[in-house]
Formats: sequence, structure tokens, C-alpha cells
Amino acid sequence: MKENIARKPDTHAWWYKAFSIKEKTRALPVITINATAYFYVGTSKTPSATGALRLRDERGGGTPLRRYRGESVTLSLPEGKTLRDVSWFSVWCDEYSINFGSVEIPRALEYPKPAKVGALRGVHGVASDAIVVVDAQTLLVPNFSYDGEAPDAKFWVGRGDKPSPQGIRIPDENGKEAPLRKYDRKTIVLTLPGELTVFDVGHFAVWCEAFTVNFGHVTLPRAALANVPPSLKMLGVSPQTNKNNTSERFTGAWGNSEVASSSKPIECVRQHQ
Repeated sequence: MKENIARKPDTHAWWYKAFSIKEKTRALPVITINATAYFYVGTSKTPSATGALRLRDERGGGTPLRRYRGESVTLSLPEGKTLRDVSWFSVWCDEYSINFGSVEIPRALEYPKPAKVGALRGVHGVASDAIVVVDAQTLLVPNFSYDGEAPDAKFWVGRGDKPSPQGIRIPDENGKEAPLRKYDRKTIVLTLPGELTVFDVGHFAVWCEAFTVNFGHVTLPRAALANVPPSLKMLGVSPQTNKNNTSERFTGAWGNSEVASSSKPIECVRQHQ
């Protein structure tokens, strides 16, 4: 068996270790050189350098792509761009203008988006506008009111259509589980604890834990939430937040408090065959 080192005579610039066996040569790829790749999106019919936008990698870096082995990667489009503005996503080689792999982004693609459910109405002045399920772990409660007079009121979720003592506390908008204070038409953002998602529960409530009293609740119908996006936590993304501005905190997630932007994060996930 004769071993040679040869360069494949084309623009891919791959190095191969070639083994001569019975006058037949079989080339086995060993390492790639001079073929740096980047993540790109573009507007042309097929991937090309024309009208393409280079994306930063999952760490926010702009250097050539490292080696990946079946990893899940979350990418963000440039500021002001959404998936509605592009027609493909590619791993692209600048030096040789080669598409290493791409996916088409259909114009008719139905993007994940927040969903509106019911409004709170109950005792102790509990009220709100229609609640927005921002993503699988985030609730936006617009114009929430509560008189603050009960001794042990908590934000609460659980299985089934109505609250019960078997439910789960949700921290308030400041991450605390203390009894709720008075609210007067305040818009708040709540995050489900741990790995809990809206798909694990059937309602959201204001619940008096000490006396097991329901002050007001809304159901979370599974059908209405079918196209709610995953949370940024589920995607491994840490959004920039501004504790003093609820709307800015929300914008860091999916774009608009009423309607989602067109699914700005891109998740690249290994497909299990």
C-alpha cells in the first residue's frame, strides 16, 4: 500500500491523504485549509455573494467558523432584519464563493409568534387587559390591577382549567415570591420558573395561598398556544434587559408586545435520523 499526500485539483482547497490500492486511488478527506466559512443569509434566488449578509456566530464573534460536531446553535440576524427579509441561510465560503450547505426560507413560512389569551377579572380588584403569552416561558400582563389587601396573594399556574392548592408559584416581575403588593394598571412581565413552560400548565391565576382562594384566573388553551415561540432561555440566549422599562425588556425577546417580529433568532439544530 502506497501512501501519498495530494491536493484535490479544484477550488475547494481540501487536502487529502491518498492511498494507492491495486492501481486505484481512493481519496479520504483529512483537513481543510484555505477555505474559511461563515454563516450567511441573503435575498437572491440561490445562495451567492450578491446581496448576502454575514451573520455573527453563536458567541457573537465575526471570525471564520470553528469546527462543529452535531451542536445546536442560535444565531441572530443583523439589527432591523427579520426572516421575512431573506430567502436563504447558508454556510458560505468567501474565498472560493462556495455554498457548503444551505436551507431555503419560504415566503409563506408561518413564524412562531406570541398569542393572546383571556383577561383577568376577579375579586380584590384583580383585572387586566388580554394576557399575551410572549413565548413558552414568558407572560405579559398588560394594565394589571390588584388592591393588595389580601395576606398571601401570589401569581399562580397549574394543570387543568382552574387553580387549586396543587399549583405552582410564579415570581413577580422583580423575581420575588413575596405576597403581592398593590398594583394599579401596571404592565408586568412574568417568567415561569425553572424548566416549566406554558405547555405544562392549563391556567394562570392570582391565588391566595394561605386561604386557598382564587382571586381571578385565565385558561391557557393548548390550541391557542400551538405556535408560541420557545423562550430565549430554551434557546440558550441571554437577552439584554432593562429593569426600568418593561417594553424594552420585551423587545429584547421577540420584538413587539402585541405581535412577534418575524422570528429573529435562527436555531440550527442537528436532525436526528
